[in-house]
Amino acid sequence: MKKKVFVIALMCLVMAKGNAQTYGYDDYVRLPTMDLYDSGVMNMSLNAHREMAARRQQYMEFCANQAIEAKREGRWNDVIKYSNDALEIGGYDVFYLFRGDAYEKLGYYKYALADYKRAKRAGISDAANLYNALKAKMKEMKKKK
Repeated sequence: MKKKVFVIALMCLVMAKGNAQTYGYDDYVRLPTMDLYDSGVMNMSLNAHREMAARRQQYMEFCANQAIEAKREGRWNDVIKYSNDALEIGGYDVFYLFRGDAYEKLGYYKYALADYKRAKRAGISDAANLYNALKAKMKEMKKKK
């Protein structure tokens, strides 16, 4: 058993010595390493992240333009769709306001309140007024029933 361990250890040393770079002035062995910056792998990764961020920004701008256009035309389901897409990417908090307005127009008041509340927490100025107005509207609707 001891002989096997010794032979395996010796083989490992020989393999390491054969694959490594040795220099006459060095007493130690340098194992081969690959620098990520020298190989270009790191640059490829950074470029891919930059391109992805640029594409996300372009898609978010596209969603914003489509949501604004759909809001002008009164296509509330499309406003919700494009706002959801933009928020999924990590868009601006103003999309909560757009989506809340669309939910209110379609009669989904609880969803509208939730979105107005999120926009209000994010610091959008109109959200507090819309939130309070919708709450008052819902109280009146309850009284009429």
